Amino acid sequence: MQDFWKKRGNSIFFGVLFLGYLAVTLFLFHRQTVGYGGRYVSDMPSYLLEVQGIPSGYDFPYPVMFWIARFLDLFTTTEHALALTVTGLNGLTALVLKVYFDKYLEVREKGPWKGCLSTLLLFSVLMASMLYPLHYLGRYHDAAEEFLYRYRGVFTPNPWHNATFLAARPFSAAVFFLCVDILGDYEKEDRWLTKRKLAFSALLLAATMTKPSFTLVLSAVCGMIMLWRLLRGRFRGWKAFLQFGITFLPAFADLLYQYRGVFVGQITEEESKGIGFGFLSAWKMLTDNVPMAILLAILFPLAVLLFRRLKVRQEPGLLFAWQFWGASLVMLAVLYEKGYRMQHVNFAWGYMYGLFFLYVTSLLALARETGRGGQPRWQLGIQWTLFAVHMVCGLDYFRVMLGGGLFS
Repeated sequence: MQDFWKKRGNSIFFGVLFLGYLAVTLFLFHRQTVGYGGRYVSDMPSYLLEVQGIPSGYDFPYPVMFWIARFLDLFTTTEHALALTVTGLNGLTALVLKVYFDKYLEVREKGPWKGCLSTLLLFSVLMASMLYPLHYLGRYHDAAEEFLYRYRGVFTPNPWHNATFLAARPFSAAVFFLCVDILGDYEKEDRWLTKRKLAFSALLLAATMTKPSFTLVLSAVCGMIMLWRLLRGRFRGWKAFLQFGITFLPAFADLLYQYRGVFVGQITEEESKGIGFGFLSAWKMLTDNVPMAILLAILFPLAVLLFRRLKVRQEPGLLFAWQFWGASLVMLAVLYEKGYRMQHVNFAWGYMYGLFFLYVTSLLALARETGRGGQPRWQLGIQWTLFAVHMVCGLDYFRVMLGGGLFS
């Protein structure tokens, strides 16, 4: 029996929590698709119209989620089909994270107990959220003058109201970790096609075809890193630059198709079109204190960074996450969509991907640092406490969403 648990304990524990995660998220997504008299506010109504082929007033040229929902719609109601689609795609994120958490935490070498820890950590990061005043916990009332804003202007690594973000996240997570791996040695590889690069290119295209926000930021970050290395090496690495660069081409082609008209819905009135530039022009529509909003979103990752004395090169994933977040922050701060979409602040989706990867890599770095005993206990205690507070807020925020509260 002891041998059985050593071999299977990790898988069984993950399986139980995974099924529970699927069940509770299916409950939420089903409620969002059905609506229950408008109580569950999300983007689902527009997505339902798209699945049914009914004009919704918006263009969705990223079809993966809708393809799957239309297939399932052949066997059940449209509401159930879309809820099952989002549940399944969102659930894939847990599977992707399990692979990489087990790898980074060296589960095979450390035994099943480390695998159970890996599982607890990955599901905890899938429930974490931005911080908000702790006296909000357990409280909620509908929109009014004294509405308790949690998400508005701060944003979250887990936006439960946006199905396309959640549907694209498993592909984005796999691409993120693959990119970290490839950036580590692509200049030494000297090969045009490898399994890693083909997988990276295919998954990046899948992420783009599900929601383009991640690809916009990733392309900017990788482009700057690769260009810097090319210039630093006085163009000696031009071949490696091209060998990795061509893997982005399928996603770039899809982005060109999407952005040909993605920001122009089927609106009869005249609207300004295109991308605008202005410092915090869109962000300030949601909050009058952007620095505080940033701090409430990244306090835990920031603590991990500071207690490491800003040294992140030992953790390539953590370094890349901060670079990704920095690029997403700049894009959110200076870019906006003109016209009626300005108030949607859609560049925040890339920023929320940045938050998610900051939380994932910071948690992995903290877990490894705790195992090595490389920091004083009081420092580790502060970091774990901050993550626990993000978790408590995240569970309370999820409770609000389950109850039909506004995501704001």
